[in-house]
Amino acid sequence: AEMEPLQILSAIDFRYIDDAITPHEALDILDAARSTGKLERLTKLQQTGYPAYTTSVGWFGYSEEEIRRLAKEALADGWTHFKLKVGGDPAEDLHRGRIVREEIGWDNRLMVDANQKWGVLEAIERTRHLAELKPYWMEEPTNPDDILGHARIRREVPEVRIATGEHCHNRIMFKQFLQAKAIDVLQLDSCRVAGVNENLAILLMAAKFNIPVC
Repeated sequence: AEMEPLQILSAIDFRYIDDAITPHEALDILDAARSTGKLERLTKLQQTGYPAYTTSVGWFGYSEEEIRRLAKEALADGWTHFKLKVGGDPAEDLHRGRIVREEIGWDNRLMVDANQKWGVLEAIERTRHLAELKPYWMEEPTNPDDILGHARIRREVPEVRIATGEHCHNRIMFKQFLQAKAIDVLQLDSCRVAGVNENLAILLMAAKFNIPVC
């Protein structure tokens, strides 16, 4: 965070991604970010930490009573973002989601995560089925390598944001997800890609395409 934009830029390998973001574009992004609230953002992080969500209410196998208890406890602890695992029986997934919504309300955010369970066509159907929960995103609806599959799901269920990336292993894959307009949320697993340098490249591409990172 203390490095100057040109120092950060020198740590990034633009080979294979300069058709998506050029060094000049990246420098513009870094310069703009430095001049618009950098100190305020650092102060906020030091005071409040980095935003996170909880999956405590969302695992399979919990009874209705257990879901409600865990949701109440999470709310009491200050959580505002909740994630629900889906990919089981369709009616049961929706039932569990409705229970969580009853407890957390509609002002808090609920995400759903299919953990790569479905093929593309089933993912479209199941994402539509869960749309009534107003999920903040549908995570990993299909195979994590299927860039065009994610793009189709996103096109055909535009009311639900599509998120993926934790199994994506390099900047080239992320470049294609972004260019194909396949995701609404980029879920970067910072330990899976090739180190800090690769993370910087991916973060800057996400900024160029105006896609939030989780």
